[in-house]
Amino acid sequence: MTWAEELLRAAHAAQLRLGELRSPVLEPAVADISAQLRGLVYPGFLTAAGTARLPALARYLRAIERRLDKLTDSPGRDAQQMAVVHRVQDACQVALAALPAAAPQSSRAAEAARDIGWMIEELRVSLFAQTVGTPVPVSERRIMTAIEHLN
Repeated sequence: MTWAEELLRAAHAAQLRLGELRSPVLEPAVADISAQLRGLVYPGFLTAAGTARLPALARYLRAIERRLDKLTDSPGRDAQQMAVVHRVQDACQVALAALPAAAPQSSRAAEAARDIGWMIEELRVSLFAQTVGTPVPVSERRIMTAIEHLN
């Protein structure tokens, strides 16, 4: 099986599982996971991610699967972990919006922002699916530090 097939199958399986979750208490997590999937798998995602990033994408999709496995048993814990992810995502968006108009297009700023996006995906693995593992240590604090260096 190719990377493309593996990634598309995993994303499709996650979408099917999300469609089965009907409880109102799970709606925020379902919306979050759906948004994460849209950010990972979209038309052109293979080219955008690059060959070197494909194993990480597979890991992120495995982490989504693990999150879905645990979601119905502890939606409160999931919500707490989701709040951490949303804090760093919001901080990143604020920092990017505060950059001078030309800065987001500069290769350094664009690369740093992309790297922070990948760090956020690693944070999701760390929070929601620890058994999947991350290649480097990641935390909310490390990401916030990286965001501070955007300015």
